Amino acid sequence: MATSFPPASRAFILVLAGALACGGDLLLPDPTGASEIILSKAGGDNQTGMVGEALGEPLVVKVMNGLEQPVVGQEVKFVFTDPAGVVSPALAVTNSLGEARANWRLGTETGPQTVVAQLVVADSLEPQTEEFTAQAGPGAPDTLSAKSPTSQPGRRREEVGTHPVIQVVDRFGNPVPQVSVAWSVTTGEGEVSEAISLTDPTGTATVKWTLGGRRGVQRLTAAVGPGPVTGSPVTFTATVLF
Repeated sequence: MATSFPPASRAFILVLAGALACGGDLLLPDPTGASEIILSKAGGDNQTGMVGEALGEPLVVKVMNGLEQPVVGQEVKFVFTDPAGVVSPALAVTNSLGEARANWRLGTETGPQTVVAQLVVADSLEPQTEEFTAQAGPGAPDTLSAKSPTSQPGRRREEVGTHPVIQVVDRFGNPVPQVSVAWSVTTGEGEVSEAISLTDPTGTATVKWTLGGRRGVQRLTAAVGPGPVTGSPVTFTATVLF
């Protein structure tokens, strides 16, 4: 008795027979791994920037399935661990390459900062995450201030009792190191140990100030430039009576 097949089955058998007769490769659907989702970093990690400024490169993650094919339309959430920072967009969607991107504006404190990229999945599933880090350095010099008394007594041709000390900070109050400070005796014919000094990691700088041979008020200034810096120059005075 001859076996009969439904029309759909007969069509599949004909296609299979044709492919084998032609010696071609038959590609059948293989669902294995297609439902698996894998999140990975694709760019933007380990950057360095200034506080309060956007990083030069976007954060990029890639979402692929178990067949190493891009997953399109997958939502990825970017979470900034420092509330002063901004990631935009906070919720991104993967494109045709399986990539999702976000721009990162650093927070206002110096040091390492972190953003976490997280797959948006059902509550019953454990979300995959990837961590991006960046090093935030201080901004440009914004404010110069004295960190020692600006007025004190002194004696002719002797060092002042308290060395003049200044500090340079950025617009968020972070100390700015390696800033050139120009010291200049403007009254009294005294001298300083160095005309130019650099701020240290705490943003401070100091010099030794030896007073001149005149009685009266002697003055020393500390200035930072060339751009406008609030408080620059700072003036220190010494009143010489003996």
